[in-house]
Amino acid sequence: MTLAILRAAFLLLLRDRGALLMALVVPVVFFMIFAEIFATAAGDQLQLRIAIVDEVKSDESTRLLAALTAEPAIRPVPGALTRESARDLVRRGTADVGLIIRADGEDLATAAGLAAPPLLLLVDPSRSVTATVLSGQLQRAYFTALPDLAVGRVAELIGTAFTTFTPEQQAEIAAGLKDLRNRAGTEQPAGWTFDELVERDNVAGQNAALNNVAYYAGAVAFMFLLFAAAQSALGILDDQEAGILDRIAAGPGGIDVVINGRFLFIVLQGLVQTCLIFGVAWLAYGVDLPGNLGPWAMISVSSAVLAAGLGLLLVTGCQTRAQAQVLPTVVILIMSAIGGSMVPRFFMPHWLQQLGWATPNTWALEAYSGVFWRSEPALQLVPICFSLFGIGIAALGLSHWLGRRLVRD
Repeated sequence: MTLAILRAAFLLLLRDRGALLMALVVPVVFFMIFAEIFATAAGDQLQLRIAIVDEVKSDESTRLLAALTAEPAIRPVPGALTRESARDLVRRGTADVGLIIRADGEDLATAAGLAAPPLLLLVDPSRSVTATVLSGQLQRAYFTALPDLAVGRVAELIGTAFTTFTPEQQAEIAAGLKDLRNRAGTEQPAGWTFDELVERDNVAGQNAALNNVAYYAGAVAFMFLLFAAAQSALGILDDQEAGILDRIAAGPGGIDVVINGRFLFIVLQGLVQTCLIFGVAWLAYGVDLPGNLGPWAMISVSSAVLAAGLGLLLVTGCQTRAQAQVLPTVVILIMSAIGGSMVPRFFMPHWLQQLGWATPNTWALEAYSGVFWRSEPALQLVPICFSLFGIGIAALGLSHWLGRRLVRD
């Protein structure tokens, strides 16, 4: 009897394509997505988009940047012509971090911590890990491309604080430094401290913790908008199984009134969800919701409209309730993983970041980031909000067509 039940369960799984998909395909897809993300973040494949500005253009700065940009992990971002343009690229998320070899700091060749450091990192606090990675790459490039400077400082310190070199010794040191310079890039790093050469400057947000709270408030809110929309849209199939849908469809409004009613309910439900999540972010963590109420409302309404339209489209596109319980979940989970609702996008490889733009999650998160991180004016958010709203209405229109087919079937 036990074997018979086992056989029946196995045959049932084979017949249910949705369950088979969830049991065998979705776990593999998720593994591949997260393996790609974390293998990239933890290994040598992590690529940083760097906005680089060389205000000095000296021999030392040129050598340093040549060694830095030769690293596979570094991708210079075009368009960084001045310090302010680099700051803007980081603030808008086009670059992960900015690097300025500044003219108003100490000389790269003689810096000793007595004035502003020669290297300035422009950092988005919500992505502060990128500055740490860049600092490591800079240190490696410095000791690879400029070993003569590193060793020269040590010799200068010894000659000033501990002893006086004879002219012959000074000549030998100069010759040795010249040799180091000529062999730059072929030796192992010298291992000299690097901290006094670098300064960080936050370009957006109040602090990293607060920016992360704002990010995940948007990420979680949008992901659960999609889940709640799909769950609520299932009510249409419940009405179909109960025979209610056919009776309503025979009336003057047809199936459209059912879909429109569900759509409005899902939009309002989504707004309540978003209000609760961001309300907690404001009251418990200090996210500036009152100061950004207008832009936040614009994004939240657009996101709720898109989630409602997409949820209805996914459900009405299914033939049975069993399919409708599986397909939306699969689609939403994959979109959320790729779009940044589960893992910050800057951890992803470049191709996966670009693929994220095919998901509404990325668009919504970029809009929320523009409000709470980068303090962008509402006018700059209009194209994103218009796109989300338009896609939601288009999905609603397709849901009407699929709903009529559902009644005919």
